[in-house]
Amino acid sequence: MSDNPLESKDQSGGGGFRAFWSRHRHLFWTLHSLWALATGVFVVWLARERYAFVPWVVLFLALTWASTMFFGRRIPDSPREEEGSPRVPGLGEEATSYLTRTMYQETLFFLLPFYAYSTVVGSVNMVFLLGLGALAFVSCLDLVFDRWLRTSPVASVAFFAIVAFAALNLLLPILMPLAPIWSTRIAVVAAIVSAVPLAAGSISWTTGVKARVGGAALVFVAVALGFPQLVPPVPLRLDSATFSRDIERSTLEPIQTFTGRARLTDLDGAVVVLMEVFAPTVVPTRVAMVWERNGTVIRESREIEILAHDLGFRVWDAWRPTDAPLEAGEYEVVLRTAAGRMFGRASIEVLDS
Repeated sequence: MSDNPLESKDQSGGGGFRAFWSRHRHLFWTLHSLWALATGVFVVWLARERYAFVPWVVLFLALTWASTMFFGRRIPDSPREEEGSPRVPGLGEEATSYLTRTMYQETLFFLLPFYAYSTVVGSVNMVFLLGLGALAFVSCLDLVFDRWLRTSPVASVAFFAIVAFAALNLLLPILMPLAPIWSTRIAVVAAIVSAVPLAAGSISWTTGVKARVGGAALVFVAVALGFPQLVPPVPLRLDSATFSRDIERSTLEPIQTFTGRARLTDLDGAVVVLMEVFAPTVVPTRVAMVWERNGTVIRESREIEILAHDLGFRVWDAWRPTDAPLEAGEYEVVLRTAAGRMFGRASIEVLDS
């Protein structure tokens, strides 16, 4: 038994709680990760069609930014972490880290359904959606994500920049009449600018770190601006597509519609498609429709300037071959923006008889 009263007090008081937390911390955060994933699924369900909630993402981002600023400045480097024996974070560090992770989790899961609406399965913009989903899942792994935030300031800043870009890319065309391509460009700049204070406050600027941060920023800008096809053109999305043999020009009402299949004898030498696009507010954009038959492009319509209102818009096009009769086959129509960003696709099988 120790004769030191201070040692005895530490073991029976605060030290006891710290020892208890040290023993059970891993189990607690593992169970919490399952809870976070479950609440994330609920947020995905809650976010469906609730575009009015999107401006709240700004508040979440601001809180995440402030939390990350505080978190990055508060946590010092620990020699024991470098030796492979991580220390148990204090109560303040745990609370701040928890707040940061929660903001990331809720923001990412909230964004997922809106990007899913504008993503075409099998297209290149699935990469962005899957990436957001992966980040949302990682943010639920409390122990992994917490250690990542604490030990890699560069990764922490990059994570924030990506989430900020995804949120602003959706928010900007809802708040103001911006074409999706312009909201993407502005969102890239805003995300990088907002990440600068985080980097300045949490990163030790060695030569190697400067090279990694600069390289990451250049890649981020190059991908978002040089390859906009990777980013779904939120908030636009295809609501429905109808094939017919003709259309009433004045009312845009299809004449004799078909679902899935149509016979050559019923089409009268032409295939017409009417696409209805949803937009939650005024969204100016340019769209075009690309026709394929059995995987080969046969027609690309001219780009049309559209000013979508809060009910969306309708566009149509027709394939009427002039040098040969209409042929049987699998016809597919892709709806894209002027920057080549696909956000709708429909197909119909044309039969000989």
